[in-house]
Amino acid sequence: MNLDHSQLLIDVQKKSNIIVNNVGDIKYLKEAIESFNNLKIGYNTLRRLFGFLNKTKPSLSTLNTLSNYLEFTSFTNYLKDNLNFDEWYFQQQLILIQQTNDLNEEGIQTINTGILYNKNIIFVAYFISNLIQRNNLNTLNKLFEKIELSKPKFSELLKFATIITHSIYSLNEKRALIIYSDLIKHESFRNSVPLLYIDYSHLRGIYFKVLTLIKKESPIESDLFFVALMNFYRQFYMGGNCENHEIKRPKNFSTFNEVLKGRFYSYKIMLSSVIDSSLKEELFKECKTAKVNMFLEEVIPSLLIKEEYKILTKLSDKFYEQIFESDNWSDYTMSSIYLIALANINWYSNNISTAKGNLELVVLEKVELSYYDYISLFYYQTKIKISHLENDDITNAASFLILEKLVLKTGFIKFLEISKKHLLN
Repeated sequence: MNLDHSQLLIDVQKKSNIIVNNVGDIKYLKEAIESFNNLKIGYNTLRRLFGFLNKTKPSLSTLNTLSNYLEFTSFTNYLKDNLNFDEWYFQQQLILIQQTNDLNEEGIQTINTGILYNKNIIFVAYFISNLIQRNNLNTLNKLFEKIELSKPKFSELLKFATIITHSIYSLNEKRALIIYSDLIKHESFRNSVPLLYIDYSHLRGIYFKVLTLIKKESPIESDLFFVALMNFYRQFYMGGNCENHEIKRPKNFSTFNEVLKGRFYSYKIMLSSVIDSSLKEELFKECKTAKVNMFLEEVIPSLLIKEEYKILTKLSDKFYEQIFESDNWSDYTMSSIYLIALANINWYSNNISTAKGNLELVVLEKVELSYYDYISLFYYQTKIKISHLENDDITNAASFLILEKLVLKTGFIKFLEISKKHLLN
């Protein structure tokens, strides 16, 4: 086997995150390859390639299939650009582009080829951060006009959004909003930064202003629907009057992503003084066809804030396994929400020991930054409830103090209103 074939196999293992150490790993690698764009490759073909059967020269068809998995059109195309799977090589290419202080077609092609390897997306985020710090709007516009961000994994794109968002936030607000205003016209920027990094911590501040820019510039119905829902969230959690805040279900609602669908049901739950049987039925019906762990990401917090523990219990009983289904790094945020919900269910049922155990499994530091303060509010509200039932003065007071600081930061006074009735002093 020549060096090029060996490198191809190394890169396939990199993308799949499956290191082939024994013949048992071949099965998992085969599943990973065939789950991508309906590719087909033989089990024995892979065994032969990795030396578990007598080696033969791989066919061009096999090499093309493996190259297709790496998102190259052919093995020939892979040989031309495979160095982009070398992380340091790609970083050096970005440095060279940075030194030119411009971005031509060749540079854009280098970036788009490089991000076929998911881990390179973070290096592009820091490259963009450098452009932001230098206020190079010309190059930023060129890049977001042509960058192809539909292929990287969601978890990697979320890291991309986090890095870029906080790079912009490091500027004074006036400069930050100028950059947002200039780039918001690009769908690639909207989808990969402000619509992905959903910033609850600044929903009453700069993020609200960014949402206003999206409403002004975006022609996409799902974008406008999201903005309307987030404006309702802001009003609800800040204690505003929400009685006449009507948001209609769009005609193409069924095409929206699961989290956005869940956000709409969250709105309906928070708007309702009492959750009637038709809304409950609709909610459970949606769960039967949705990817449950994503759909309920926004639904569960709304049930918590409305203290709908019976519905939470029923959802947990019926969809427990799907709720805790996890594929990637960002799923820790979802799992934290559900663990807090379980703690509330057990608190409501007077199973204090179990409730505390649920809460102990939550590590707030692992929650994605955009949700950190939001989930922390639910976490400390739950600690207040449990400590109230245990008559634990110290934990009760300490948790409320932290909650007050979070409310001061976010403006979400709704949490104070609910938590005060669980104070010991």
